[in-house]
Amino acid sequence: MTTAADDHNPKTRLYGAGSSRIRASVAVGWARAALGAWAALLLGSVVDIAIQGGVATTQIAWLAILLLTRAGVATLAPLLATTTATRVESDLRHRLIDAVLRVGPWSGRRTGETVTRATEGVEAVGALAGSFLPQLIAGMSIPILLAIAVAVIDWVIALVLIVVIPLIPALLRLLEKRFASVSTRYREAADQLASRFLDGIQGLRTLKALDRAEAYGDEIAEEAERLRTETMSLLRVNQLALLAVDTLFTVGTVVAAAVMAALRLSAGVISAGEALAIVLLGVMLIEPLSQIGRFFYVGAIGRAAAAQVKDLLEIAEVDTLTKARIDVDRGRIFFDGVGFRYPDGTEAIKGCSLEVLPGERVALVGPSGAGKTTIAHLTVGLLEPQEGMIGVGGPAVLVPQRPYLFRGTVAENLRLAKPEASDAELWEALAAANLDETLRGRSAGLETPVGERGLDLSGGEVQRLAIARAFLTDSPVVVLDEPTSNVDLESEARIRSAIARLTRGRTLMVIAHRRSTIAGVDRVLVVQRGRVRASLDGTDALTQLIDTKESAT
Repeated sequence: MTTAADDHNPKTRLYGAGSSRIRASVAVGWARAALGAWAALLLGSVVDIAIQGGVATTQIAWLAILLLTRAGVATLAPLLATTTATRVESDLRHRLIDAVLRVGPWSGRRTGETVTRATEGVEAVGALAGSFLPQLIAGMSIPILLAIAVAVIDWVIALVLIVVIPLIPALLRLLEKRFASVSTRYREAADQLASRFLDGIQGLRTLKALDRAEAYGDEIAEEAERLRTETMSLLRVNQLALLAVDTLFTVGTVVAAAVMAALRLSAGVISAGEALAIVLLGVMLIEPLSQIGRFFYVGAIGRAAAAQVKDLLEIAEVDTLTKARIDVDRGRIFFDGVGFRYPDGTEAIKGCSLEVLPGERVALVGPSGAGKTTIAHLTVGLLEPQEGMIGVGGPAVLVPQRPYLFRGTVAENLRLAKPEASDAELWEALAAANLDETLRGRSAGLETPVGERGLDLSGGEVQRLAIARAFLTDSPVVVLDEPTSNVDLESEARIRSAIARLTRGRTLMVIAHRRSTIAGVDRVLVVQRGRVRASLDGTDALTQLIDTKESAT
């Protein structure tokens, strides 16, 4: 069982935010057990005094105080469990968001899988930290404390109990190994269902157009049935654990304590009050272990989720990021022996070197899969180099081939680039992007809704809105990824005019597949098999290159 103490790596430590409260929960368990043991011994002395005809007023008063104090301490346990889970969940969600943003959309994991791990997975880890871990630690240590209390009365009975009690965690360990594979399959099934469902929602238009919506729904139903089956397997093993702990050991331990107490009483070794105290202590001995059984399900699910969350956190190791970046002059782009491999093993670029001077305009050309997009994403910081060194002078902004717009208004999407921008600044950026006249003709103006993923706007309007957003960043380096490939000729002319304004006085890197995209650049960098193979000056060389490529196509 992995605990906070076992996880020394600060990058992947899962329970650090709740470690102090986990210790507090264990301390509460110990305090409750100690008070209970004291009360049992005191109750035994009251019984003995009563049998002898005496009055145990003082002992009864102390007994009442102990029981009230124990009840008060017990109320702290659920409060600590809740706050521990909340702290752990909050900390993990912040760290997961940071990890995902570091790596970007190239983590090799499906979106639905990532979302499930960041929501249900994190909640399961929080429950593990808040409920199961304190019970596990307390369940392994409290029986020793209570056995010492039994030894105060009779060391023989204490010795027998010490031998019997460890059988419970040993059995739970065996069940845990059986549970591990079941809980892992359950988490995998849950991830697959979430991923399949999200893919279906995102691709609903395509599924409907291809008349595949019903068939895809059947596939989702199959995934849901698999999850149901794994859930039933999980519950079955959990019930087996409860049966073993609650029935066999709970009843067995209490009966054993009672029989031994009766035998020692009949032998005259202990008094009637001490016999009663031993029986009560026997009940308390199995209570913390019984709690482990009750939270066994939480522990098994939490462990499987913890492994998945830890795996997601490890995709963005801090010491492998940002150290390969160096300072260069503002507007300069510098690659020296840069290499990058995607999580699926695809080597995108290897030993790539290039230099773009401040204010220079260069185009990246080459066959599909040559590494152009990877170079662009490394330039703007969406990816980090795994080999070599990169220098980019100042922030770089990317205008992708298919810009992403968030559901909301034009103004809200523009202010992502500059939250404090005034309306006048927004209109200025829209004017530079040749989009102001279009929006002024609409009644909502800056409050015009863009729809989900920009679906309420045309392709050209989406592209120009992305350019206006880039204007607001005021970045010295601009990277364009074939910005006119998905628009009509009229929109293309407007976009070209907007790009000319955007890149004036800035360093430009543009990924291109058509001659029209590269008109006016200073140099053309030919990318092949992850390296820059040639640097061509002038549009004549560019025209020759593109014509050759188009002929081959």
